[in-house]
Order: sequence, then C-alpha cells, then structure tokens
Amino acid sequence: LVETVGVGQSEVAVANMVDTFVFLTLARTGDQLQGIKKGVLELADIVVVNKADGEHATEAKAAARELSAAIRLIYPRETVWRPPVLTMSAVEGTGLEELWDTVLRHRRVLVDAGEFEARRRTQQVDWTWSMVRDAVLDRVLTHPAVKRMRAEVERQVREGELTPALAAQQLLDAAEQRS
Repeated sequence: LVETVGVGQSEVAVANMVDTFVFLTLARTGDQLQGIKKGVLELADIVVVNKADGEHATEAKAAARELSAAIRLIYPRETVWRPPVLTMSAVEGTGLEELWDTVLRHRRVLVDAGEFEARRRTQQVDWTWSMVRDAVLDRVLTHPAVKRMRAEVERQVREGELTPALAAQQLLDAAEQRS
C-alpha cells in the first residue's frame, strides 16, 4: 500500500510501481475534478469516492456518476480493464469489502490477459531508468567541481544573468571534468 499526498507527479511514480492504483477521492473537495484535470484517472485502476455516508451520501453518488462518465470517455470499449468507480464509507462500514474484491478481480483480469507480467516487466525497465537518473544526479551533485560552482550558478540563474539551459550545461560540463 502506497499513499500519496495529493494530485501531482507523485501519482505517476506510484502508478509505475504498484500492481493496482486506486484513486481515492472525496465528493465535496473537488478532488475528482482535479483527478480529471491532472490525468490521474488515466492512471487509476479503481476509483473510490470515500466518505459516502450521512448527509454526503448523495454528493458521493453524484461524484461517482461524474467520474464514471469521465472514465467512459477516457477508456476505449475494447480495453481489458475499465476502472470501476466505487463508493465507500468507513463510518458505515460499507464498500471496503467491495473494494478488496475489486482489487483481486483486477489482478485476475490482468493475469488472465497476460498484462500483469507485461506491466511488471515495464515497471522493471522504468525502475532501471529511474535508478540511472538518481545515480547520475547524485554524481553531478557530489562532483567537487559542481559543488564549488553550484551556489554561484544558482545565484546567476535567480538574478537572470544566466539561463537555466546554460546553467545546466555549465554544471554538466563541470561534472565531466576530472576532480
């Protein structure tokens, strides 16, 4: 289980490392609209409108309908898996079992279609490049020449004396030097 803090870049990273990506939203916060705007629905395998209880039950059902309509527009009819939209309430104890059953069904569908292993292989390649990016950045940041010039280059960029592209090139050139 991996939880992110909101709608943004972290969801893309998480979607590339999990078997099932659940977009959990609340009806009255506008998160479902942010999810549509930011492309999170394209990442989601399951969408859950939480806190669908009490005076907010009607809002939650309406939000679920809106999200279902958006998903119908995003996903082609012939797709192996179209993300279902569920409602859930911890207070009333409803929807959690359905969510878990849906997670298990999602896995079965992907395994049966041969997409589960394909997704895992793609994730392995993505992780490889992520590690390469991290290692290269670490090497650049810890290179003695870069460490010596970093503060000055950042100052020049902040003050408009140097463009970000030229600054990046200077830092990369410095990182290629021998210590």
